[in-house]
Amino acid sequence: MNIRQLEYFLTVAERRSMTLAATILGIAQPTLTKTVRALELELGVKLFERMPRGVELTPYGQSLLRHAEAIKVQFGDAKNEIESLRGGKVGTVTIGAGPAWLRRLLPAAVAKAAAKNPSIRVRIEGGFDDALLRALRHGEVDLVVAELPASDAARDLRMQPLSTDRLGVCCRKDHELTGRRNLAAPELLKYPWAMPPETTRAHQRLKALFTAMDLPPPKAVVETDSLAFLLQMARFSDALTFTVSTTLKLPEAVDLVMLKVPELDAFRSAGIITRKDGWLSPAAEAIVEELVAICEREPTN
Repeated sequence: MNIRQLEYFLTVAERRSMTLAATILGIAQPTLTKTVRALELELGVKLFERMPRGVELTPYGQSLLRHAEAIKVQFGDAKNEIESLRGGKVGTVTIGAGPAWLRRLLPAAVAKAAAKNPSIRVRIEGGFDDALLRALRHGEVDLVVAELPASDAARDLRMQPLSTDRLGVCCRKDHELTGRRNLAAPELLKYPWAMPPETTRAHQRLKALFTAMDLPPPKAVVETDSLAFLLQMARFSDALTFTVSTTLKLPEAVDLVMLKVPELDAFRSAGIITRKDGWLSPAAEAIVEELVAICEREPTN
């Protein structure tokens, strides 16, 4: 088994089509079929089931897929590390960042690191929770700054806590609920809600808080992965949203306030997430160093 075989296997597994995979790889389909067949013979199992339209992974193929993805990421790390050692370059870094980090502390850290290391090249990918971790595991980003996942769901990841943040319900400052002390959660159910996607931890956390009180969770009239849109939706309507308290420091959050709803107060731990056995370039290390220094001075985001 070699890297080329694994690359071919991964492309077929992703596209579910020998024809499409061959086109993407820039090789003849018989060559791809022969390579996959040789891999199946070596392993002594069938990796794909040929279907009327394309192919599907067998249980053996699904098992190989998990390992092949990890090998591809580790091989990429090795190549990057060798190139860095050989060239003595600070290098490049791709960072996955949650919405709050994109707008506050991460830009400051990148700016400071770039000022000290002008050869740094940085690419930023925004997103939420599981999408960011999936990109990290697939080697599409080098590190993630976001809410930290539960340890039992991240055994393959290394987590470095940087901040503890409060989450709560916010709305426009002239909303009829503002100024009221100790609002009860049921009172909020008659208002529209604007929320991040249902798969995000913030959405799931709010849902769990209502469920724990034997209340139906709020129904979002708007779901979006754009924090700016959520804030503007709350700003120009009676909609409520659930977000980190420091979000209200953003320009998009002008005229928004946090409501006092003790039953819905929640906290989260956020920080830097990397692959446990992954390699970080000097560029990544420089940004991590600046992030740590900034968060020591300002431990909320």
